Amino acid sequence: MSVFSTDRSFYKKLFAIALPVAGQNLINMGVSMMDTLMLGTLGEVALSASSIANQLFFMLMTVSFGLSGGANVMIAQYWGKGDTAQIRRITAVLLRAVTASALLFSAIAFFCPQVVMKLFTNDPAVIEAGVKYLHIIGIYFIFFAFSNTVNFVLRSVGTVRIAFITSCTTLVSNIFFNWVFIFGKLGCPALGIEGAAIATTISRVIEFAIMFFYVFFKEDKIRLRLADLWARGKGIYRQFVSNAVPVLCNEMIWTVGSAVITSIVSHMGTEYTAAMSIANVATQLCSVMIWGVSSGAAAIIGNTIGEGRLEEVRREARSIMLLSATLGLISCGMILFLRSWVVDLYNVDSATRLYAMQIMAVHSVVVFFEALDFNTMTGTLRGGGDTKFVLIVDVIFMWTVAIPLGFLTGNYFHLSIPIVYACLKCDEVLKCMIAIPHALGKKWIKDVTVS
Repeated sequence: MSVFSTDRSFYKKLFAIALPVAGQNLINMGVSMMDTLMLGTLGEVALSASSIANQLFFMLMTVSFGLSGGANVMIAQYWGKGDTAQIRRITAVLLRAVTASALLFSAIAFFCPQVVMKLFTNDPAVIEAGVKYLHIIGIYFIFFAFSNTVNFVLRSVGTVRIAFITSCTTLVSNIFFNWVFIFGKLGCPALGIEGAAIATTISRVIEFAIMFFYVFFKEDKIRLRLADLWARGKGIYRQFVSNAVPVLCNEMIWTVGSAVITSIVSHMGTEYTAAMSIANVATQLCSVMIWGVSSGAAAIIGNTIGEGRLEEVRREARSIMLLSATLGLISCGMILFLRSWVVDLYNVDSATRLYAMQIMAVHSVVVFFEALDFNTMTGTLRGGGDTKFVLIVDVIFMWTVAIPLGFLTGNYFHLSIPIVYACLKCDEVLKCMIAIPHALGKKWIKDVTVS
């Protein structure tokens, strides 16, 4: 018998989720890219300010991902068992938790924006612009939290088309309103960075309206209704906490680590922050399929465990690893091919252009290992219920190796940006050495629906 899955339905289901999710991610990257392109015409200050201010949104996004990711381990397995009543209860608990988190982050954006900015930069001009940006984007946090959470839930039961539609709508509306409010078109004043924040807020509200209507009035798998949101999650809270807390801690610690990485680079100079912002758009653009496969893997692995087909799930895990290695090589080539083209789109000085090119060159190597460990850990192992292992491995290598090395090389020894960035990303290589052997075994396969 083959060590890899020979079940055509596995690959069909995997790509049925991965391709639309990749398309959704590609569109979301397009939104980010258009924001940076339009703000880039205003100079490094506006670009750096929006990049730093969005760290707060990134933290909210991570909390949402963490809570949703933990809940989705349960949802995918309950879907494999055909228990939609439990899925509705989990979704209700999840939405309440995510909404409370969004309100907290909105309060920080409204009342403590200077504190957020000063964590990452000492430049007064960047801080002032970032404060204006945060005061506006805090409005849409709760709308994003709902839409993002529902997208995760639907993904676990194989529904992905609506997320693609809402992402397309967000892209078009964001570009249009950016054009109107940043540059002052159709009789509106030119608002610069504040215009970008207003445009994003309007786009997120439109996205929320579409998703809200769909999930409560059109969706026919889970059949969630408004009354379910106030129903008691009897018997669910302990399972939810047991599965969601490790994933939430994992995502939060990783996010704080990413914020520290941004801070390390930001304190090297504003041009480095701008270069990192440009490079991030390009590298994320070339990684959308990796994320898509991870989403598909987590859902399908969970479904298969829920169905009780434990030997098949090991073959599926090996197939995902092989596919991830292939995607890593493709992404490497794409970054090298596209980096000059991407940098040429931005109105930045020669130093910023050079640093962005160097960062992307280093990432072209890193992305191979990133594809392997991301899909193995976030896809296979987390989908299989082994959330604590993923938490431990992520935390150890990021906080004891990558961040200390990045700080020493960047802020103490003042080495060049390629060396600093390589140090900050070295944990991706180290995680592969631990995660892959573990995923080749079977201790990671856990039925999380059993109390």
